[in-house]
Amino acid sequence: MNGKRANPRRTNPRRGAAPAATRPPGAGLIVGLVVGLVVGLIVVVGGAALAGEQAPRRPPEPIPVFVHAMETADAELEGMLAQAVAEVGKRVARRRHWFRTVDSAEQARVTLLVTNYRTASQMIPKLDKLIQRGQVVMVERSEIIELHFVDAVAGIGGVTEALSGLDERETGTSLRNASDNLAEQLERFCRDHYAALSESSR
Repeated sequence: MNGKRANPRRTNPRRGAAPAATRPPGAGLIVGLVVGLVVGLIVVVGGAALAGEQAPRRPPEPIPVFVHAMETADAELEGMLAQAVAEVGKRVARRRHWFRTVDSAEQARVTLLVTNYRTASQMIPKLDKLIQRGQVVMVERSEIIELHFVDAVAGIGGVTEALSGLDERETGTSLRNASDNLAEQLERFCRDHYAALSESSR
């Protein structure tokens, strides 16, 4: 045998190994079940990967988005919504690698329905440095800041999600920055639901 040791684990009788009858009873059935489970798992995982299509760094072409306001009988709210829609549309259009704005839902693959524009005042504590008798002393005071919110509902086909743009900086808060935050959330929404977005383009 040229000094080589026979492999006791071989199961092919033509190579001089132990005959197949020496296998434990039911071994073939167990191996078959394991192989079946592994193949089934591969199919399931593969299907999930296809269903959850990964978003690219940017789409092949800008996605058409229709930004519009919720209908309301409240004249004051209607005016605020019109103001918000104009600013949100600008902020969405600035993300030109991802979006381009269109004039109707029929032209769009994504809709953004602006439902509210609101402001709120909030008092926050701040620390100031004062010099007393040659020493620096920290003194706490309160300051009122104005917060801007733009609420909207984004939609891709039958997939919808409520978004809320907020400018929560301590100084210089504005509708513009709240709208920019909303546009950022819209991009994130499209990334999260890119499979539905791809389906809507077919």
